[in-house]
Amino acid sequence: MTQQKKQNQKPHKKTANSPTEFIKQWIDDFVTKPSPVFGDLPPCPFARKAMLENKVKFVELDSVADYPTVYQHVTEANFDEIDVLVQIAQPDHFTLKETKKIAEDLNNYFMSKDVVVLEDHPEDPEHVGTVKLNNGAYTLILAQRLSKLNKFAKMLEARPYYKNWSKDYLESVKGFREKKNQ
Repeated sequence: MTQQKKQNQKPHKKTANSPTEFIKQWIDDFVTKPSPVFGDLPPCPFARKAMLENKVKFVELDSVADYPTVYQHVTEANFDEIDVLVQIAQPDHFTLKETKKIAEDLNNYFMSKDVVVLEDHPEDPEHVGTVKLNNGAYTLILAQRLSKLNKFAKMLEARPYYKNWSKDYLESVKGFREKKNQ
């Protein structure tokens, strides 16, 4: 089976013991695997190093977690010690609209403090070419240093990494944070 066909398969059944283990497995099985769609780089070329160096902090949100809870986790994260904070919620904990609003509100506050918040919701499939990027099982709210993310994105511009990205998708993922960072 080709690498691209493997990547287009639906996520494996939830056999992991916890949401964190499921997301770690998804990172290992998909996020860190090279793909021709990304110029033979992984969807996230820097994830493997962050995982190996234990610079990804995972937080499983409980059933009563709300906006203040998510905000508090971002506020308390030490982005000098970790690269990414991954907050994991059950897929129905926040609606797609709520998830997008949380990320937007957090970005309005944190981007001026050099932190960007990204989201992944099962009801919002994201594709580059034929590759679906979402984990498909959980809602994720990710936070990381804005300057570091932009630096890495700039490095990828010199490679064919973005060649298969639609203009609209590139703007939705990359463009918004450049405008707010100016």
